[in-house]
Amino acid sequence: MVSAPRRPPPSCRTPPPQRGKPAFAPVFANSRRRRKNGEAEDADLPRCGGGVRQDGGGRRGARHIPYGIFALAIALVSTPAHAACPVELAVYGDRDDAAGIDFRPAANLAAVTNAFRMNLDNGVSLDGMVMWSEGIERPYGSLTYECPDGDVTGEELEACTVWQGVIYAADETGTVDLLPKTGAAPKTLIFPDLGPSLRLSAAYGEDGFSRVPWDVFALKGCQE
Repeated sequence: MVSAPRRPPPSCRTPPPQRGKPAFAPVFANSRRRRKNGEAEDADLPRCGGGVRQDGGGRRGARHIPYGIFALAIALVSTPAHAACPVELAVYGDRDDAAGIDFRPAANLAAVTNAFRMNLDNGVSLDGMVMWSEGIERPYGSLTYECPDGDVTGEELEACTVWQGVIYAADETGTVDLLPKTGAAPKTLIFPDLGPSLRLSAAYGEDGFSRVPWDVFALKGCQE
């Protein structure tokens, strides 16, 4: 007897167009192949195209994410944000680039919470320090110019002080606070009446600085 040749089973079916669904939507349900008169029903055949993977046994599997993309996503999520610059290493500059401020550690002085140096033009540098008041706490800052070395009297200190006042800080939203003792450096510092005070000081003019800085300083960088 000669048997009739069998037709090869269809390998796939072309899915009808769908509205409102992306072409790359994964298939989560697996269908069972049913036999009807020795042929597979069209509804049970795997769809053509690359949206669904078939292994050697005709089993439908889920879409695989490339390892490189997966590793990159994990790295981006798990990478910590850069640490903020501590105030004792912060660098500031005024809007007119007439002066810069370099903060530094307070040299283990109990009363002094912050120390910095203000650099003006013509090589003039002012020494700055911050001491917090008692009671209603405020960070009172002062700038001195060519003070005598060693122990100084009150009159000598007053004579070489070119500015003093409360130092304020502001964040990105414009919220004003006080200069912190430690922690992250504020985005902006405010020295009230700095310009007029320096303009009347002995450090201004002739052999001193010639450009008067603005009262507001913005964070420019961080020392290593």
